[in-house]
Amino acid sequence: MKIATNLLAPATITPFTGPQAEPVEPAAGQIPLPFPGMAPVLPAPVERGDARVIRERSARFMQALVEVLSGERPVRQMAAWMAPDVYAQLTARLTLHARVPLRARSGRGARVVSVHVAMVHDEAAEIAGRMVHRGRSRAIAVRLELQTTHRGQQAWKCTALVWA
Repeated sequence: MKIATNLLAPATITPFTGPQAEPVEPAAGQIPLPFPGMAPVLPAPVERGDARVIRERSARFMQALVEVLSGERPVRQMAAWMAPDVYAQLTARLTLHARVPLRARSGRGARVVSVHVAMVHDEAAEIAGRMVHRGRSRAIAVRLELQTTHRGQQAWKCTALVWA
């Protein structure tokens, strides 16, 4: 075990003072801090195409999903928006837990308080959301993919769903 005096940086290392200063190499066992001009560790998400449209649709979809999960809306209303396997997973989980429609006494049902959209590519988006119901927060994550319907039209379908 090291004592506090062993953890101090040597006096020969000078802090980064500006763009003209030489970069400082970290001592053994130290993690370097990001300096100006260095690439970030994680790239920022990039919105492709017209992300505003998918952001609005995903917020409406998430609100409808939250209402289904809380028992305020029948699950059959989600069938058109979901892939068959995801819809079967949702109905099985709701049947297993025997959700009984309960209205909140305060008049406020379940609601989505945040939605974050990450475009994987032009035809797929991953959405993370947070719902609040009866004073508790829960997380929801879905993947929407642009698919062609039997009529030849393009429609966003939920192909993956996870909630906690």
